[in-house]
Amino acid sequence: MSENPHRVTIRGTFHALIVFSSWVLFFYWWYRVLPQITGRDAAIALLLIGLTVLCTAIATFAWVRYNIGIFRRKGPRRNPTPVSESYHADSLGRKIEPVDLKPLRSARSIVISVEGEVKKYEVPKG
Repeated sequence: MSENPHRVTIRGTFHALIVFSSWVLFFYWWYRVLPQITGRDAAIALLLIGLTVLCTAIATFAWVRYNIGIFRRKGPRRNPTPVSESYHADSLGRKIEPVDLKPLRSARSIVISVEGEVKKYEVPKG
């Protein structure tokens, strides 16, 4: 059986309650503010809100188009990006002492030490 993607959950109900409460608060504050301001002030506020919504929509659309372009050029990602395990220096330029990687991969903890400009990776003894 397939799981119903539209089932009601506690988390979804909580999110809906937050959204509903936010809109109630939004309209309440507009109800409180509108009698105290001029029509010009309200129009400016509505214009700024509209511009914010428009800019957000444009930025979201541009970001989606950008990501679709990446997908079309590179195709779907099926595996993580391959990383070379050959290394000679860390990101700060310190030389890394050659080490056998096999024991490091299975170790529960690794000791990393820096002596001068040389970095060492070791499996703790004991």
